Amino acid sequence: MQWKKNSTPAARLGRRGERLAAKHLRRHVGIKILARNVRCPGGEIDLIGLHHEDLVFIEVRTRSSEDFGPPELTIGHNKQRFLRRSARWFIARRRLERLTPRFDVVAIVWPPGQRPVVRHHVSVFAIRN
Repeated sequence: MQWKKNSTPAARLGRRGERLAAKHLRRHVGIKILARNVRCPGGEIDLIGLHHEDLVFIEVRTRSSEDFGPPELTIGHNKQRFLRRSARWFIARRRLERLTPRFDVVAIVWPPGQRPVVRHHVSVFAIRN
């Protein structure tokens, strides 16, 4: 039997969370989603959107509970460094220097059989650091 990549329950929950985050940002915040799951050197950017003159790089964290803490607290220095580097790469590659980069986090807690709770954190860190 051949297993599909990312077929674990956690990976499926993560994909559902990314879809929900994109929908939430579009409907409730007004962010136009430009790209999803952008492959770049060293990893992947979950969502990239446009909000006014901001080019928004969005990290989505989804958990089924907060038993081990809120999902947004799982974004450490290494992930921030990766996102900064990836944003610079994406901006240069697409020639989007005229836009202001912004880093948002969408944290989703989605217990089985219940409605998800979505928290959107705007501009959680700067591109320089």
